[in-house]
Amino acid sequence: MKNNKNILIEEISKELPFSVPESYFDQFALQLEEQIGYKKSIIRKTIKPWMYMAAMFVGILIMGQVFYTVNKNIVSRNAENYETYVLSQVDENSLADFYVNEPAK
Repeated sequence: MKNNKNILIEEISKELPFSVPESYFDQFALQLEEQIGYKKSIIRKTIKPWMYMAAMFVGILIMGQVFYTVNKNIVSRNAENYETYVLSQVDENSLADFYVNEPAK
């Protein structure tokens, strides 16, 4: 038995051991897409606009709630400021006289 551990480059043939079918790389993308089966479903296409619309209405409701809360806080703060202003303009004696001398109904 011949034990050659070193092979010379001249001894190796220059033929390629593997081959690729004709137009393999031209059709590769289409074949891969067919094998995967990537197709958008009809259900997804019909539900998508409704989901967008529902998200829009939820956003509008949340924004409305925020604006309503902010407006309510501003109105109550203005009422407190007005009450404080009125009480600062009246002294205690005038206020006591008003409640003591209140006309009977």
